[in-house]
Amino acid sequence: MRAPARRFVLPPPPRGMPRRLRMWYAVAAAVVSAVVAASAPLCPATDAQGRPAWRVEMINDGDTVTCLDTEGRRVRVRLVGIDAPELDQPTGRESRAALVAKLAGGLVQVEGDARDQHGRLLGTLRLDDRDLNREMVAEGWAWAFTGFAEDSDLIAAESAARRARRGVWADPQPLPPRQWRELHPPHSGPGSY
Repeated sequence: MRAPARRFVLPPPPRGMPRRLRMWYAVAAAVVSAVVAASAPLCPATDAQGRPAWRVEMINDGDTVTCLDTEGRRVRVRLVGIDAPELDQPTGRESRAALVAKLAGGLVQVEGDARDQHGRLLGTLRLDDRDLNREMVAEGWAWAFTGFAEDSDLIAAESAARRARRGVWADPQPLPPRQWRELHPPHSGPGSY
């Protein structure tokens, strides 16, 4: 999800400005707006508690987002500890929509400093005091990813979602994303992450 492009409209020149100066007014206003637009991503964003926050630029799928960090750099973040359905997998678009709804405000804290094999930051998204990675699993929109280190909180959240048949668990035998990728090879090639 990309933020809608803002359309800039120059304010009209002040009343009584001579016609010969109106062109210079438009040039000056355009230069000022370009400087403001270029520096906007560099302005530090903060959450409701005043903590530094990252601006969500795009939600790729249910477990990957692209953000602008506090210094305006674009960072692709893979939500650590979870595995959401691929977009073309059943419930993949619903999983992404669930994350879109959670990130409607556009600002999050990102915790983590490790990288995956694709160079993505492995992070936990926090919105105020909420752990969005855990919420995605608890609502049934992602599996707890136990490939490296098991997180007992995520495993418990997945078990509860399974019992309640939420999200992907409405299907009696949902196919985990890693198996989906094995059966659909375009997902396993370079650049598919």
